[in-house]
Amino acid sequence: MTTLRGLLERALTHIWYERSVVSLGLLPLSLIVHMVIKRRRRKALPKGVTPEGVKVIIVGGLTVGGTGKTPILIALGSWLQSRGLRVGVLSRGYRSDVGDIPTTVLETHDARQVGDEPLLIRRSLGAPVVVCRDRRRALDALIEQEPIDVVLSDDGLQHYSLPRDMEIIVLDADRGLGNGRLIPAGPLREPASRLESVDWVLIRNSGDPDRAFSYTISGVREWVSGRYLAWSDCLDEWRQQSVTAMTGLGQPRQFFDMLTKEGLSVAEVALPDHERITVRRLERVPTDIVVVTRKDAVKLDCTTHSPIEGRLWVVEIEAVLPASLLSTLESVFLSRA
Repeated sequence: MTTLRGLLERALTHIWYERSVVSLGLLPLSLIVHMVIKRRRRKALPKGVTPEGVKVIIVGGLTVGGTGKTPILIALGSWLQSRGLRVGVLSRGYRSDVGDIPTTVLETHDARQVGDEPLLIRRSLGAPVVVCRDRRRALDALIEQEPIDVVLSDDGLQHYSLPRDMEIIVLDADRGLGNGRLIPAGPLREPASRLESVDWVLIRNSGDPDRAFSYTISGVREWVSGRYLAWSDCLDEWRQQSVTAMTGLGQPRQFFDMLTKEGLSVAEVALPDHERITVRRLERVPTDIVVVTRKDAVKLDCTTHSPIEGRLWVVEIEAVLPASLLSTLESVFLSRA
């Protein structure tokens, strides 16, 4: 199943981002998708009709697949918390056991129960996170639990029944909008014109300082012991060792390039998006060091006395947001008129 998913993802990437002629044959299906989107958009709520006393920010995507939405949401949540605001989070819980009943994520949950991204957000922010396929039900459940000032929705841009005050789209400069077509002929969830109606567009490695965001490595943590090291403290040593970088990110190239730009020579293992890294797979890796992301780590079930003890490290990556976005949030969400 893993191999099949990987092959399918690579095939779609080729069709969507490398101008494959196969895309042309899928255009009739994209026209149907476009009609469905138009019908659903007519039912969209106007901005600003969120529950009294609560602001809702959607951190969403226009393209299918990973663009870095979750690190952006965590960075936003951390910044809002540092300003004294009470933050709550909504998520779909992709590839989890959660259905139409809102589920509150606990730090003790397994990623298979609630999804890897909600669990990562809960452990990163310590904020309440509610998972449900119905985003509106998730919002109602969240604000009933405890006082919340700002709700962040991890994706959900196309969930038009979800009220919102602000929409942020996250894109990748290298991939952009692909061939510019709607699924399945292209990677777009909505027409490119949707960019005109959102409040902010964030683009990884953009040349526009108002839109650009980037990632920085803050440190690494040994998985079994929890020992934390600053990135600079381990980098010189790792440059002299054999290192494998393994991840189930939607765009693994970002992770690999970040490491190689630091001077590391890494063996690259890219798994399908959201794929769980098993202990057995890790034990077969022959290198001195194995590095994964925090999103991969929340799905791990390694214990002490494992053969990978001392070899498996979690790279902690943070998103750096543009100052202009934070200034806007300051004026919109922190002003006390």
